[in-house]
Amino acid sequence: MNVGEKIRALRVAKLMTQSELAGGKITRNMISCIENGAAQPSLPTVVYLAERLGVPVGFLLADEGEEPVYRKMNSIANMKRAFREGDWMGCRSLCLSVTGEPDDELCLLLAQSCLGIAEDAFWSGRLHSACRSFDEAMEYAAKTIYPQPQLMATAEVYFRFMQRISPTLYSEILDDGRKPEIVLKTPFAAYVDALDALDADNPEPAQTYFREFSETSFFAKHLQAKYHLKRGEFTESKTILTAILVAPAPILNEVELYVVLSDLEIACRETDDYKGAYRYANERVQLHEQLLKK
Repeated sequence: MNVGEKIRALRVAKLMTQSELAGGKITRNMISCIENGAAQPSLPTVVYLAERLGVPVGFLLADEGEEPVYRKMNSIANMKRAFREGDWMGCRSLCLSVTGEPDDELCLLLAQSCLGIAEDAFWSGRLHSACRSFDEAMEYAAKTIYPQPQLMATAEVYFRFMQRISPTLYSEILDDGRKPEIVLKTPFAAYVDALDALDADNPEPAQTYFREFSETSFFAKHLQAKYHLKRGEFTESKTILTAILVAPAPILNEVELYVVLSDLEIACRETDDYKGAYRYANERVQLHEQLLKK
């Protein structure tokens, strides 16, 4: 774009009329001529218009290849503000509004923003959307020079858990045989590790979880129920799971509800509560369909 085209695009984006942009120093007719290419603005005019439009002077004068640099300069403060406030979608949109291939800094912001979007999608029960955003986060992470082993490890934990729900919830980026470079110490990561260990008849990670993390959290309570379930103590497991289900607060999200219903179905069946098993099986199937909606 030439100078006039840039001025017009910025003015329209800011919902300014030509008269508003002209202010008190130049005429509306002059703005019209500049935007239409009928007149070339002087340097003082360019400086004035850049100030009115809130962009660096260099952006208006830059060659086409340099425009992304100035677009980034104009938007980076808003990108960082959105990132600090946890507005992951807003940060991602601002980063992508800078044309051209994103640089290392933008790739880092995009990777972390997509990770936040993915986690939000997961806990709100939009699991296929979460998969796409986790993969997008890893794609941007691979493009930056800044090492991000924690991002990769976080995605691996979530995908490992989602495989418990459905084999259709998989990553197109992660290598199944490749171990993460670091071991996460978050409650959710420890919870998923403990679930996997219990499936392999290893109760130690669950016992470690009980010592190191809050015993009142959903993760701890579910692990306690799962621990009893694996030991064949179905009545004890059913009691814990029912208490989780009927507790007034906090309300379970869809992912938490799904794992509770799945285990309650087993506990009820093993205690000859076939009515309960039928009820929880139906609820689980309906919720499963909801979680896998694309």
